[in-house]
Amino acid sequence: MAIFKYIVKRVINMIIVLFLLANLNFFLFEYVPMAILGLGVSFFVPYKSAQQALLGPVIYQSVIKEFGLDKPWPIRYESYLKNIFTGNFGYGISAISGHEPVWSIISTYAPNSIFLLGVSTVLSIILGAYVGIVSASKRGKFVDISSVSVGIFSYSIPSFWIGLIVLYFFAVKYHFFPISLGAATIGPGNVPLPVGSLAYIKAYLWAGTLPILVLTLISFGSFQLIMRNTLNDVLTEDYIMIARAKGLSERAVLYKHAFRNALLPLVTSMALAFGFILSGAVITETIFNFTGLGWATLRYIEAFDYPVIQGIFFLIGVMVVVANFLADIAYGFLDPRVSY
Repeated sequence: MAIFKYIVKRVINMIIVLFLLANLNFFLFEYVPMAILGLGVSFFVPYKSAQQALLGPVIYQSVIKEFGLDKPWPIRYESYLKNIFTGNFGYGISAISGHEPVWSIISTYAPNSIFLLGVSTVLSIILGAYVGIVSASKRGKFVDISSVSVGIFSYSIPSFWIGLIVLYFFAVKYHFFPISLGAATIGPGNVPLPVGSLAYIKAYLWAGTLPILVLTLISFGSFQLIMRNTLNDVLTEDYIMIARAKGLSERAVLYKHAFRNALLPLVTSMALAFGFILSGAVITETIFNFTGLGWATLRYIEAFDYPVIQGIFFLIGVMVVVANFLADIAYGFLDPRVSY
């Protein structure tokens, strides 16, 4: 019963946070249309004629009418809430969007980001947790010191630096991997490979190898350090001493008794990592020209396509909130004290 009440409270909290998120997402972009279209703000008036020339007078007026930019903000706010909670994010207004529905644009790029971030996150968690356990079990020894040094270096290394180095040596200089996703999926005669074919899948996985490697390298260090530090604290508890006094093997003590209690802080990091999957890896996707949501976000920001950016930001926020909710629920089952 206690765990049920705990879940209900967390659901209510999640709903409140989602509502606040929707409001923030609206007011954050409230003046962006004015900045883009040159409406009502004297500072942006010189930009108005340029934007009219870029969009064309007909499209310019249609955008204003479609988004209700000629109406007071309370009316736009009411329409926004109705649309966003029914999955209607509107239409792109830039040339690169082709004026397609925002949801269709997001669904085009999202699978690539889910692939890159999903695979690299799983690999980072497995590698980081394992190295962290080994490091904690060898505390103060060479294995511990060296693995901590590697973890700190991995956690601190700039993604653009390691990405450019990996791209140069493995793709540009030695041609072990394709330089981009587009280059990998072009077949003989510059004809794109059929999507879903075996040749396309092989090329797709091959093109994703380097960005996944980079994302894993820059991510696993944080999971390793969390696991190592938490496990070191757990191994000093009295129940660990009792388990050892019972004659249990060090492996049984480490994995059956200490690991579960050390898992709690890692759960939060795991949830946040999966929550940000839809955000994409802007720098890594740009360096490797892997057309995921991170790559698309940068392009649509440059194109001033505020409906697309607003939709992406809202989905990222929802993913993070839901991931935190799932982490809280996992806490309730992993540690019964939380539910009380």
